This record gives sequence, structure tokens and C-alpha cells, in this order.
Amino acid sequence: MKKYKLKENIVYRKEDDGALIYDHDSGNMKPLNETAAVMCELMFMELKSKEETLFAIKKIWRVTDEELVRRDIDEFIEGMKKLGFIVPVD
Repeated sequence: MKKYKLKENIVYRKEDDGALIYDHDSGNMKPLNETAAVMCELMFMELKSKEETLFAIKKIWRVTDEELVRRDIDEFIEGMKKLGFIVPVD
């Protein structure tokens, strides 16, 4: 299963209601809500798999709709790739 990490030039700053990601090279900045911040920390900083992240989110927020969470995770990964914030882990 493919894993991703934040690029070297990315600054991640935890906030009270989520996080802020900033790319020094491009100047792109993206605020993350609390759920997206947790996904970012789990997948791109702790290098957890999508399945491990799914399990953690279901546990934290007591979510029962697994397909909804799975879609959210996939959309988050695609969005982060499009913004150039993440790269594949070798």
C-alpha cells in the first residue's frame, strides 16, 4: 500500500481548531480542519497506512460509516498531491 510524507520544504503548524500547512517553495498555504489535521499527522507524519488512519478516525470520532471515511481519506490524499504538499515514501 502506497504511503506519503510531507515534502521537506513543508511547514506544519498545529492550531487550536486544526492546522496550517505552508510550502516555502511555492508559497501555497492550506488551513486544515481538525479531521484533516489528524489525517495529515497520521498518514504524512507518522506514516500510517490508509487502513490504520481509517481505524483511528473511526475510533476518535466514533464514526460508523466506513465508506464515507474512506472517501474522505482518498479525497484528502488527492488534494494534498495536487497542491504538491506530499511525496511518496520510498
